[in-house]
Amino acid sequence: MSAVLDLLTVALALAIVLGLAFFSLKLLKQVQAGPATDDQIRYLRALPVGQRERLTLVAYRDEVFLLGVTAGQITVLDRRARTPEEIAAEARAGEEARLRAARPAAAVRQLIGKTLARERPDY
Repeated sequence: MSAVLDLLTVALALAIVLGLAFFSLKLLKQVQAGPATDDQIRYLRALPVGQRERLTLVAYRDEVFLLGVTAGQITVLDRRARTPEEIAAEARAGEEARLRAARPAAAVRQLIGKTLARERPDY
């Protein structure tokens, strides 16, 4: 019986350490990223046109750039202003992603709260 209790204690300690590591890394990633600003370059998409060449679409501030990327250089092929609809859609997508990322944390907090209160969790 003592061996089972020791094994259970080690498993619980390991779960706590792994949980702390996971949340610490997640928090560190958010702190390092910082708040989103208009000065960030956002990758939109790319289209390979050869073995080492591609066309890449990026957004920077209020413009969208079509770049030709090769092994030796990057060339601006076209640029245009971003429409207000594109800016609004990107803001909505960012907000939805932030909300989706917050849901699991809230569910985990609720489960831990019920477990600590010795309530039966509803799965």
